[in-house]
Amino acid sequence: MAHTSKEIPRDQWASYLADISRRVRNERVRVESIVRAQPSTRTQRVTLESLSEQTGDQDIARSLPLVEISLELKGSDTGAVQIIVGHDDDAITHRVLEPERISAEVDSDSGALECLEIIERGSGKLLVFFERELDVDSPTLHG
Repeated sequence: MAHTSKEIPRDQWASYLADISRRVRNERVRVESIVRAQPSTRTQRVTLESLSEQTGDQDIARSLPLVEISLELKGSDTGAVQIIVGHDDDAITHRVLEPERISAEVDSDSGALECLEIIERGSGKLLVFFERELDVDSPTLHG
């Protein structure tokens, strides 16, 4: 399965994210945060422990339905990307406060959105993986 990555122009972020929310609302997603190492202002010995405090992947949500993904257009968080996953009575909200770039990875054959990557200024990126249900009528291999 081949994938194509395309960057979303900044002036299209709001409409692109609103379209995703409409098209795949309630589709299950996995949300991961990948944090970049921040340069230290003082010299320190780099150890495995100090490196793990500065970097790392963090699961925010696993296999939860997408409620909404949007660009904040008003208020103190203007320009932030907000993603809400879960259920009405138990939802998780995560904000990317200073997004620099948004790109989408799509399946080249079907055009289905596989992953949304949101790069945050200076601190890392947020990955939103769109999970697809396996077709129950598809043939299985027996070995």
